[in-house]
Amino acid sequence: MVTFDPSLMPTEKVRASPADDPAVGPAELKARLAAQVRADSTVRGAPTPEHAVLAAVSPCSRDELRELLEDLAGDPAYADVKAIVVPSGRFYLFSEPSLERNAAAQRCAREEAKIAIVERIRKDSQYTALTPMSDLDGLFPSPEPEQRALLIEELRGDERFRDIQVLAGPGGELHFHSDTHLSGNYGKIMMRAKGDDPALAIAELVRDRSRDMPAPTKVTLFRDRVFGLREEQIGAFVEGLGRPEAAPEYADIKKLVHPSTGAVYLYSDRWLLEQAAFRVMDWDEVGASQNP
Repeated sequence: MVTFDPSLMPTEKVRASPADDPAVGPAELKARLAAQVRADSTVRGAPTPEHAVLAAVSPCSRDELRELLEDLAGDPAYADVKAIVVPSGRFYLFSEPSLERNAAAQRCAREEAKIAIVERIRKDSQYTALTPMSDLDGLFPSPEPEQRALLIEELRGDERFRDIQVLAGPGGELHFHSDTHLSGNYGKIMMRAKGDDPALAIAELVRDRSRDMPAPTKVTLFRDRVFGLREEQIGAFVEGLGRPEAAPEYADIKKLVHPSTGAVYLYSDRWLLEQAAFRVMDWDEVGASQNP
């Protein structure tokens, strides 16, 4: 028999229906939910995850959903509908014998792995960091590379996770980021910095900031661990700016040195005039502290 623990139910409410929508009774909601679960188990060979259960019985409040599931569990007409509650507290429904319990549990593990992977990537992106594939090793339910590749492909095809992007490094290694927290272009810049093209990474970030903010970029920004640049790489690029003939592809990148603090800033004259860049630099270096 299916047993549900109310303490494990989701905290948010499902979207309420407009007042003029016709009321949907418990019997119809149970039938709708059971039909969804049976179709998922039979056609997809997969349990119905919690978010899909919520969608199937919308509109329902938290209390109404709990009562509905308890009613479903005690109804002989739906004796085939079983539940699995995982350690995270999320629940999954499946129809037996269309989907055997062990197979359902394995699919639940895959779903939980996807959620854990996405949560890790999003958290890293919030801290402006790419997530290398190696950092996700312990979150996959299977060590086989083929199974991991299939799970990543499945994850990237899921509408819930459409913010997750993948970047391939120069050696083929994969890195991930969420473009909700870390833009795709910024992710590419960071990947170049980690690879064998630090000069292009520096130039692209300077161009981005000159165009979008618009503002010059303080050279010390590139010392941040998220870029992984060495001091000699940064220094070589800045020194090379005095010899545009040596790297004409970076001829638009210009250097400014603050007269009081000696701080070095870079800007792209494609997008930013020198006078405007200097004003921003001067404010950052001395103006902001003098005008709290």
